[in-house]
Amino acid sequence: MSHFNILLSAIRLILPDHLVLTDPQSLTFYGKDWLKDFTPAPSLVVLPETVEQVQAVVRLCNQHNVAIVPSGGRTGLSGGATATQGEIILSLERMRRIIEVNRVERTIRCQAGVVLEQVQAAAIAEGLYFPVDFSSRGTSQIGGNIATNAGGIRVIKYGNFRQSVLGLTVITGAGDRLELNGSLFKNNTGYDLRNLFIGSEGTLGIIVEATLTLTTPPRDYVRALCGLPSLDSVLPLLTFCRDKLPNVSAFELMEEFPYQEVIKRRCLRNPLQSTHPAYVIMECEVPSEANRQEIFESFGEAYETGLIGDVVVSESAAQAQEIMNIRDLVSETLSQHYTLHKNDISVPISAVPSFLKELHRTITSTYPTFRVAVFGHVGDGNLHVNVLKTDDRSDADFWAQCHEADHAIFGLVQSFRGSVSAEHGVGLLKRDFLSYSRSPEEIHIMRGIKAVFDPRGIMNPGKIFSTSE
Repeated sequence: MSHFNILLSAIRLILPDHLVLTDPQSLTFYGKDWLKDFTPAPSLVVLPETVEQVQAVVRLCNQHNVAIVPSGGRTGLSGGATATQGEIILSLERMRRIIEVNRVERTIRCQAGVVLEQVQAAAIAEGLYFPVDFSSRGTSQIGGNIATNAGGIRVIKYGNFRQSVLGLTVITGAGDRLELNGSLFKNNTGYDLRNLFIGSEGTLGIIVEATLTLTTPPRDYVRALCGLPSLDSVLPLLTFCRDKLPNVSAFELMEEFPYQEVIKRRCLRNPLQSTHPAYVIMECEVPSEANRQEIFESFGEAYETGLIGDVVVSESAAQAQEIMNIRDLVSETLSQHYTLHKNDISVPISAVPSFLKELHRTITSTYPTFRVAVFGHVGDGNLHVNVLKTDDRSDADFWAQCHEADHAIFGLVQSFRGSVSAEHGVGLLKRDFLSYSRSPEEIHIMRGIKAVFDPRGIMNPGKIFSTSE
């Protein structure tokens, strides 16, 4: 019997047949995330339903020295959930139980396979609120959200996923079960191991349960769609909104091209009467009707002073949703109609306009055939840079030139003291560019941390840093 068949037989003693998949369709489906740059080639898919089953599978893989790729909703865009070397896919999708919503502590405890939208709905059902939000809310899973420290549109007020994680249960790469922090709000007993797993991309172990903090739901909110005369207006408008308005929770930027693509491709009504070089969607939580009137007056002032060229402020929930739909649909729309090379980067907030100008200048001078679409979360400096393939280029030529162009883009990011990955992690896509954001000393320490939790190197190998170094 082959080594693989011995492992497969051992796994079948732990999991029933319907939770062990080997057919080509399942291998392809579970073997990749949303990134299309890499070809999936897993050997097996397992779908455990309990923490004990996860632990047993990890221990078996340690025993047989077989690599594991943890899998959630696979909505990432860095190849972090892609298996390319015959790894076993361990999907958490059947671990989808919400264990408890605690109104006293204002927490929710759930298994890793619960979808973000379910957490949001469970909180609302108890009169509470989970504020982290992004367009893949109906597909992405909590374990993956934590493993990539997902952000979204409300980071400006509520922070990344890290700020909402109170406690974790994890299975390390060595097969040990760790209960990290539980539901404690204060715990100063040495190193916070919980935080090491947030953003670790499954390279240290597998997140199986999480306790998340909840808050009071906003009474109401207003959204404003602003047409800007130039990118130079972005930062003054952000400062103006923060100074004038209560509880700014989102501040989203779209350049003209992605904005117009969504309107055209989705056949949406354009709320604004004219075109602009850039657009901002601002969301503001509204404690009272008096605050709502202040918001209208403030945007009137911004228009009169020339800070914005045009503006629509929502007067109903339906209109607020119409405005946010434009932003929510950008990524999906571009992906449906173009072959894209996506980069998710961040720079200091105050550097956003100057970085964007330099980015377009660099791309135009070095790669004049490229078309670039940029949108993102200006409130936290996170920009999504999308390079669009033109019809006259082959896929192979396009990907090769994009990989070459990434050095120019990330060199620019480095010069602005930014990060080559803001939300989706390093994965396979950014692995070769890690040194643009991390020093050799940092990378050495990171490798040492991985060796402690995953001594045989079976957890998501080749992600974040290469296994060949």
